[in-house]
Amino acid sequence: MAWRTVPTLAAGALATLASALLVLCRGPARADSAVTDRVVRWCAAVWLRAAGARVVVDGLEHVEPAATYVVVSNHQSDLDPMAQLRALPLSLRALAMRELFRIPLLGRAMRTIGMIEVDRDSPDFRQIDDAAARDLAAGHSLLVYPEGRASPDGTIGEFKDGAFIIAVTNQVPVLPAAIYGTCRIWQPGRRAIRSGEVRIVIGRPLHTSRLTHRDIAGLRDQARDVIWSAHRDLVETMSPKAVS
Repeated sequence: MAWRTVPTLAAGALATLASALLVLCRGPARADSAVTDRVVRWCAAVWLRAAGARVVVDGLEHVEPAATYVVVSNHQSDLDPMAQLRALPLSLRALAMRELFRIPLLGRAMRTIGMIEVDRDSPDFRQIDDAAARDLAAGHSLLVYPEGRASPDGTIGEFKDGAFIIAVTNQVPVLPAAIYGTCRIWQPGRRAIRSGEVRIVIGRPLHTSRLTHRDIAGLRDQARDVIWSAHRDLVETMSPKAVS
């Protein structure tokens, strides 16, 4: 086990607990405030710093901080949300696995600020769609991993339709984001955590105005192509011997 593992998990757990308590003390009435966004970013920053993850972002010129997006990304590690919540200049809420909502205090805090619970084996699409619409109406962007689970080998799997249904239904742009490097810091299914660089590349927003549900498959494939291409370039730049 790498020496960073225990201190990272300890620091991350303490930061998560402190953030959850602060959110719960402030209450639901203040859940949409800029303070809440700063608390989320601070918690993510603690995890990243403890892990020795250095995050570099390209393409921020494509992001309008006051706009609302459905941010879609490939998924490589449990560290991905930390990197993207910290790095993107947006008020972000995420679709997260149900298991996290079962953790005392954390689950309550996540519900309070508008994180969306997803049962990956049997998703409640109506509940997800309703929660997503509330978050978007409140001015938050949504972070979604269309693969559903972290890739065990870093390659990009097939995308599910859910994120794109949300984007088209609510007529908000899709913001594609490729991430690379987190799997080398904290590989899925492994405990060892090692320092390293994380690269995020943000593509141009894919607009959904006038799109209908008949366009969802095309939008999904377009977003995946953008992310796959950016990820391939990152693999070639950061790990020439890797296979994308």
